[in-house]
Amino acid sequence: MSTPMDLYVQQVEECCKCFECASDEQREEAVLTALHDWGTLTCGNWIDEHDINLRVPISEECGGCCPNILRVNLPEAWVQQETIKVKVRAWLGLETKEITVDFVFDEYTHDLMIDLSNAIDCCNRCKTYDVIIDYTVGTDTIPKELCRWFCSIAKVYMQLEEVECAQCGAADSVAIVETDGTKDLSATIKYLAIKYFQNVIDEYSLCLLKSLKDWTVIA
Repeated sequence: MSTPMDLYVQQVEECCKCFECASDEQREEAVLTALHDWGTLTCGNWIDEHDINLRVPISEECGGCCPNILRVNLPEAWVQQETIKVKVRAWLGLETKEITVDFVFDEYTHDLMIDLSNAIDCCNRCKTYDVIIDYTVGTDTIPKELCRWFCSIAKVYMQLEEVECAQCGAADSVAIVETDGTKDLSATIKYLAIKYFQNVIDEYSLCLLKSLKDWTVIA
């Protein structure tokens, strides 16, 4: 039975001939590194599966009342709609009460519309409520425009100077650094890769958007 990692490796193999020169262990480690680096650079716009947990505060509307409908945008590119779970948490002193609510997710805009009308029954107490949203992001398919990114990161990470492969040439040994037994790409190689793919990274990056939101990741 194929695992998600098997699917990722297979897709990168199709666009990166250097994989023909590497062992199975090298291939998997290389793709894992590329996936992690991509998620870090795009501030959590992960391709492989990751669980997102948000706490969204509820603010008063004009006039002092709490909203009946709360709209929350889920900015990640690969939201798995079937995994979305939403609840309202009410603070009763030092105790909490969880309330089930209805919601609708718009696949086009990634807006999550949450019905609060049966969960919050009075005005001027919005600060005692918050909305908890749990969902999973990730896809089995690496977009074609990102395959070259994975190939370039994988190529240097596999340290192919140890493998004879005319198609790939030799990787520079300074591309890999090791700290406390953990291998990673050197700062120089990361910088070069990031600059080369800057336009693609910018297109998928959520860093600015997430820095502007006053939401808290709780897990």
